[in-house]
Amino acid sequence: MTRIGVVVALPAECRTLTRRPLRRSEPLAVSDTLHFCLSGSGPDNAAKAALRLAEGGCNALVSWGCAGALGGHLASGDLMLPTEVACADGTVLPAHPDWHRGAVRYAEALPCKVSTGRVTASDGIVHGRDAKQILVAATGADAVDMESGAVVRTATALGLPALVIRAIADDAATAIPRSVLDALDPHGNTRLPKLIANLMRRPSDIPDLLRLAMAFKAASATLRAMSPHLHAPAKF
Repeated sequence: MTRIGVVVALPAECRTLTRRPLRRSEPLAVSDTLHFCLSGSGPDNAAKAALRLAEGGCNALVSWGCAGALGGHLASGDLMLPTEVACADGTVLPAHPDWHRGAVRYAEALPCKVSTGRVTASDGIVHGRDAKQILVAATGADAVDMESGAVVRTATALGLPALVIRAIADDAATAIPRSVLDALDPHGNTRLPKLIANLMRRPSDIPDLLRLAMAFKAASATLRAMSPHLHAPAKF
């Protein structure tokens, strides 16, 4: 029996999968064939969550959540189902081909654009337009996130199939406001009192924050539309 383990970094991303509360680093079995683990942001947290899911009996791993676009052809709400992931050290690892084809077939019926281009890994948030341009030139990737490389690398090391499912939040032209970045805790969660204080000092960040909120709303809608696919029997 295939038991899928889904690594998801942030509580807001978890809510596109389930309303049941998740505690960080503690896998939750929502059925015999589907387990979730809230990892916290970053590759180290993602690798630990992936390993914990595998140790709990999951024999296939998914990296789930949002990504930032590097190319101008992608917009908020577009779906990334990459055929491969470029890890931070330059290693390029593939998604499981049969599993990936099944996900693409499912996604083609959804009301969103689907891209199968490369996703690249980052050790930190890539938040500036210039930084995104440098990254796409160096990697040839269409999008970036902090967890997928670690999840796919862990799956590969364990001999398990892996799949990346990511929805675009910030497009290539969007910069994440400094007020938001400074309000994040070490696990990637937003400290609301800190954010409010930051915005009071930098009210010019408010329009960018509103655009980012709308972008995340579009990405979340895409992830919710894709989530039933995880409950379907995976075929390898």
